[in-house]
Order: sequence, then C-alpha cells, then structure tokens
Amino acid sequence: MRKTPALFFAASRCLRFQNTTRRYQDPIVNIVNGTFYRQHPASKSVDGKDAPPNPPLFPDLTLSLPSFATPNQHWAILSPSSNIRTAFLQILRGQLICLPPTARSHPYLLSPSIASKNPKLRFPERAIEYVGFDVERKAFGGAYLSARYESRVEETDFSLAQYLTGLTSLNPGDEYVKEHTVDEEVLLQVVRDLELEKLLRKPVSQLSNGQSRRARIGKALLTRPEMLCLDAPFIGLDPFVTQHISKVLYRLAESSAPRIILSLRPQDAIPDWITHIAYAGEDGKIDALGPKEQVLRYLKQQYESIEASLGIESEKSSGLDAKLVELREVGLLSRDAFERNDSSSPAIGDPVVEMEGVSIKYGLNAVLGDWQQGVNGEVKAGLWCTIRQGQRWGVFGANGSGKTTFLSLVTSDHPQTYSAPVRIFQRSRLPSPGQPGITIFDIQSRMGHSSPEVHALFPKYLTVRKALESAWGDTPITKPRLENGASKRVESCLRWFKSELNPLLKEGQATNQNLDWATQTIFGELSFSAQRVLLFLRATVRNPDIVILDEAFSGMDDLVRDKCLLFLSRGEAMSLHYTESGPKPVESEVAKRGEVVVQGLNDRQALLCVSHSRQEVPGCIREWVCLPEPGTGPPKFGRFDGPVELDTRRWDEIWSWSPK
Repeated sequence: MRKTPALFFAASRCLRFQNTTRRYQDPIVNIVNGTFYRQHPASKSVDGKDAPPNPPLFPDLTLSLPSFATPNQHWAILSPSSNIRTAFLQILRGQLICLPPTARSHPYLLSPSIASKNPKLRFPERAIEYVGFDVERKAFGGAYLSARYESRVEETDFSLAQYLTGLTSLNPGDEYVKEHTVDEEVLLQVVRDLELEKLLRKPVSQLSNGQSRRARIGKALLTRPEMLCLDAPFIGLDPFVTQHISKVLYRLAESSAPRIILSLRPQDAIPDWITHIAYAGEDGKIDALGPKEQVLRYLKQQYESIEASLGIESEKSSGLDAKLVELREVGLLSRDAFERNDSSSPAIGDPVVEMEGVSIKYGLNAVLGDWQQGVNGEVKAGLWCTIRQGQRWGVFGANGSGKTTFLSLVTSDHPQTYSAPVRIFQRSRLPSPGQPGITIFDIQSRMGHSSPEVHALFPKYLTVRKALESAWGDTPITKPRLENGASKRVESCLRWFKSELNPLLKEGQATNQNLDWATQTIFGELSFSAQRVLLFLRATVRNPDIVILDEAFSGMDDLVRDKCLLFLSRGEAMSLHYTESGPKPVESEVAKRGEVVVQGLNDRQALLCVSHSRQEVPGCIREWVCLPEPGTGPPKFGRFDGPVELDTRRWDEIWSWSPK
C-alpha cells in the first residue's frame, strides 16, 4: 500500500487519461457527459425558507466501469471531502439526479447473463451494494452505551450470525427464513476472510468499532452483489487488520465476486491493487481520471508547477485558497501549532483517573488486563495507569485490544467499574468509610466525550444550538443548566464553525454574525462531517476536567479536521493560514481584537484520544499507551517528544514497525 502524494491544486477541468485495457465487456456503469444534483436544479424553495445549496456535482462526467476487463480494472475515488466521496458512490448506484437522464446507464445489468443469474440484479440499487462509514450503530439494535457490557443477553440482542443472515425477527415465518437462508459454505468463507469466526455467537451490540465495520462488509458480501462500494473502508481499523482486509478485497475484486470500488481520503494508503483513480476536489469536480500511476504523476506535476509559479511572490501574498491545500507531512509546526521537538515541561496536577490492577473478564474470556505489568520496579497483575490533570494521552492498539473497554471504565459506562480498582476524580464508584461514592451524573458533568457510539445514539431531532447546549445537561434530552458565560461560549463556537455547521450558508454570508440558522437547523440535517464537528464541540465547549475523543475526527473532511485540531489546543486564538508550504497556524483576527472567548485545553484538563490515523492524533499528545491483544503480554507505554504528525518514527514506535 502506498501513500497519496501531497496534492495542492484545483484543476479547472478534468484530465482524462486513456485506459490501457485490451478487452472489456458491457460496462456495469456507463456515464457520458452527465451532471448530477442532490435536488432538481429547477426546484424552488418553500416560502419563508432558504433553499439548501444545490451545486452541480461532477459536471460533464464521462466514466465507464467495465463489467469484465483484461487486465482487470479496480477503481477508487479519492477526495478530501467525505460528502463528495459518498456522492460519487451514490451516483454509481443510480442515485442523485442525472442531467440529462440518459447520460447514466447500467448496460451489463440488462444483459442476458444477469437475467439468467438473478433478475433482481437488473436494478442498480440491488446489484450495487454500499457500505458507508456513516451507517449508524442503531442498525445493530442500538442501546445505551453501557448495554454492550452487560452479561445478560436479551432475546432482542441478536448475534452476529443472525445479523449477517438477516434472521433478526423473533418469530420468523418459513418464507422469511427461506429467503434469508445463506449457503453455509459461503457464510463460513466470508467470516473467515473477515476474521469474524470467533464472534459469530457474540451479540452485535458488544462488537467493537472495527469489528462492527467488518460485520457490515460481511453482510453486504452475503447479498452476492455485482459491485460493492466501500466508503472509507479502512477508517476505524488498525494497520494490521487494514492490510489483511485489503488483501481480502483484492481477492474478491480479482474474481469479480464482487467488483470493488473504494472511496479513500488523501491521507489513506492506496492499496497496491487499485489500478484506476478518480480524483475530485471539495468543489465536486473531477480533476483527474484514469490509470493510477498516470493520475498520481499528473497531480504531483500540478503541485510542483503551482509551487514553482508562486516563487518569491508567494511569500508576500496572503496565502493560498484552502481548496488548493490538502496535507503535507513536513514543517516546523504541526497543524495545531506545536513545534517538531517539544522541550516544554507542562504542569501536571492531581489524578483524574487511577487504575491499579484492573482486569476485565466475561467468564473465562479476558478482554483487558490479562497480563503482568512492571510498576515502579515491581511486577504486578492487571492494568496500572494514572491519568493526571494537564496530561494529554493517546490510547492505541489493534481492534479488539480493549481500547473501548478502557474508555468505558473512564466514563463509568462499564458495569464492572463498581468492582474494579478504578478511581475517577480520586473517588470510587462505591462508597468507602468516610467517603461517598461518585455518581454517574457527577462523572458525566465533568467529562466531555465524542465517539462513534455517542454519534450513533445522539438525538437527531435536536437543533444545532440545543445539541451544543446539551453539554451542560445530564443527558442530551434533559434541560441544560446553562451557567454564567455558557451562552457566550456556545455562540462563539457557532460563529467560529459557521461555514462548517450551517448547511444554508451561501457565498458572501460568511461575515454575517446572525445565528438564527442554529435554531432552525436540526442535527439530522447536517452532513456526516458536520455532525462530527458538532459532537467534537459539544465535548470541549464546557472545558470539562477530562476530554475523551474516541475516533472523533474520523469522517471529517480533511480541512475541517485540521481546523478542529487547532481549535482543540488553541481555541479562537489561532486560525489556519494556507500557503504553498501547507497549513500554517497564525494569530486569528479575533485574538488581535482581544475578543477570544473559547480558549484551548488548559492545565487543569486531561485529554484522552483514540485514533488509528496519524493525521488525527492531536499535536499536544505526549503520553501514550498501546494496549495488546489478549494473551500477547503487557501494554507498551511511552512518551512523545513532539507531535506525531511531524515524525513518522513516533508513530512507528507505537506499532513497532521500526527498530528502537
């Protein structure tokens, strides 16, 4: 697998490279000069309401995906925008409005071979399956976060095997069972390829994020589609599982069972087996299309020519448009304004979380702490770890290593928190002589938490403003107790992230300070990236004693993620300035006016961050722990001497890819 080179351009038109295919049959998807829209361009807004932006997507797109080719073609859509990547895959499935309507067709699905195989596959939405990162956990029968750790399994907690086959009804009829019965040999092959064999009897509500992602891919494969569109398939998977899953997908793609189309972020490693790329900018235009090596070579040349043309004059300019900038892994400062080598000595305060010999088991199955760990020169059983005020921790490990369990002990969502040797804010959950136990409401009021589970279960009907104000409530749906200055902090966040959170924002309105849109727009109307931004702000806006970010930046568009990373550490005091050498943190206009309301993390706060992507690790992270897979020994602890972003050796140290 290889990294995408730094791309710093926005082409005015699509460059289409000629395919080297020597033979191919009817296209499974054929688009000739088609332009796509989310709503019909002739539609009018409802009286009294602003119409959402409806820009043309992929204007004049011409693309042909052969059903069979020699040599094989394996395509990926590459874009810094999650919305654009998803829209591209939706278009392949026959979704979104195409103008002219005849510009898009699926010739192979109308062929006699499909009719004889399965007439239902004549319809694109049946023949072309989609698995997206934003599929909610509610598809697994979502419940409150702690439910996944309960020992009792209810009848409605269906197993992974039931989920894969679709047999999730309590009293299924014979016809229903017959329709959802899957060939056992096919089922075993799929679960074996995706490493799900040991999880078949496990309730899906108890699967980790990475395990649930593999389960969704497996369920799609069992429908036997002609094509499978995977939207950011490697997000949430550890590097080792990523390589394994990539090999499985390659085997399936090579046999056209099914054909595989990937959507990838610029920072993702492009699998070696991908042969063709469509690169799209955030403006919804295809900038380059064709064989992978030619496209990547062209993009690199475009960046180099733009950099050369800027020359000395660029130093005097106000900077490049953000559309021209993606990611560059060099620089003296990280994107959140930390130096490459950090020699500072942060103030470390009282313990926030103390774990002294934690071991979590379900029966005989150990999921955390099944090891002997060196502690102050002694060897002790279980997990020993102390997180203090002012510390910034990274929590890493393979899928299934216990990261989510670790965090559930910190948030007290795990029922074994009562019996485990865990102290939160220097108090145990159960009372002790002379000291009462700490309640779940006390804990939650002092924590900010953003994660895929929180996202999946968050009420979609709340307005943007109420969603942010819920940081001051016991739950998202209870009335918040807005303390002094709370409203001012909420409004500052809404203004700072207005361009990311306001779906009705039109060009020229960026300077408008009116926040009526935040009380008119509901959470469910936002894009997936914007929802992630709002939950990130909800976790940080109150300045809680500990901020927990569990894959909080995954799913965000690249430039938005960078803005959030900087906001986490610097608040409104700094903004990203885009130059030919990449994003550069500078003093913000708000800071120059002395109007900063929301600061970044302070010395009394602690931070816990879980991520599988180096670009999503905040530059302030210094302490780290890498949890082992069960039965493989104790965890690894370490300390970074600077941002992970600026030195790959720091990332390699976690995963032991490089010799120490």
